[in-house]
Amino acid sequence: MYICAFKFRVKMEYFVAKTFAGFESELFKELHSLGAHNCCKLNRAVSFEGDIDIMYRANYFCRTALRILWRRKSFRFKNNNDFYKNIFDYDASEVLSPDGTMAFRATIVDSIFATPLYASMLAKDALCDRFRDMFNKRPDVDKENPDVLFHLHIYKDEAHLFVDSSGESLHKRGYKVRNHPAPLNEVTAAALIMKSGWNADCDIIDPMCGGATILIEAAMKALNIPAGFYRREFGFYRWKNFDRKLWASIRNEADIADDVNVNFYGSDIDTRFLDIARSNIKQARLQDFILLENEKMQNSNPERTPSFVFLNPPYGERLSVEDITTLYKEIGNALKNRYTDCKAFIISSDAIALKSIGLKPFKKWSVMNGALDCQFVGFELFSGDRKSFVVKQKSKK
Repeated sequence: MYICAFKFRVKMEYFVAKTFAGFESELFKELHSLGAHNCCKLNRAVSFEGDIDIMYRANYFCRTALRILWRRKSFRFKNNNDFYKNIFDYDASEVLSPDGTMAFRATIVDSIFATPLYASMLAKDALCDRFRDMFNKRPDVDKENPDVLFHLHIYKDEAHLFVDSSGESLHKRGYKVRNHPAPLNEVTAAALIMKSGWNADCDIIDPMCGGATILIEAAMKALNIPAGFYRREFGFYRWKNFDRKLWASIRNEADIADDVNVNFYGSDIDTRFLDIARSNIKQARLQDFILLENEKMQNSNPERTPSFVFLNPPYGERLSVEDITTLYKEIGNALKNRYTDCKAFIISSDAIALKSIGLKPFKKWSVMNGALDCQFVGFELFSGDRKSFVVKQKSKK
């Protein structure tokens, strides 16, 4: 089951943007706003069409994409020999030179191939044999840092060959110089901010800021700093057909603001984590926008209301907590008593601990933080009883 946004079809290239489960809608919206055609939600991905410029644009601007794949060939096959011939027919010299390096990754479902490794090896052999025929030389294999990374998606007797335009995962923005012991993935942070509905119209507070990922991603969004602004390299930099002039024009589309009328506040009880946060904020050159303080969450207050509060508390997975239930109960009390007229959003993989917050969420989402299945919940914070609050909200409409 998928949802498509159909437009008048012209001859365009086909791409797939990867993301984490639960963030397909956010990625769909981003791609559509960038001018992608025929966007379709898939499982942990969004397919789309356009010219090469949309591939560059998606890599540079998309906050919720992990990588952008460009489809070069689709075919059906009956056996190993048929598969080999179809790969052999693809002219990879459009992106790869004979003295370059390459690697293959494959995913298979209900295929004749016993393992993804065998499918990759057969595809590599076919591609190299064509290079020998054309140039009397073949590319080398470099699994760690190839010039061109190919992806094979095989379902039963249908295969799709992609080239990876991103290289390293796009969550590696380039601003993290030090990592928190339990880091929040940058793509996850950006997607959570989008899900919350925050549109740079009020302050953001992270009273357990860790490495400051949420604060940095929010400030980047508010200032229109592209997701790929700090990166030094993308996969397509090494392609033979890399269009430097087009890439420069795409980068020039960024309309980065000098200032913004909201503030970003972070605090943490652990000074070690604040040092990590300061290093990352400095690398992102956002010291003038993100204010940090060594403070216990239970003692924190918003400078202005309304504000959006984001919390990524310990889950008990990568950071040990003596009594996680008590911690979450204290978080709930602090939100109720100190953050009236704000909205709070919490991500956690501990569903039982989340119930200890003691507040009724107005929204719940199932999301991923890396490999962890998590819940992302939103709370409207108010004084008095909920019934009176609901009546008051309805009267405003």
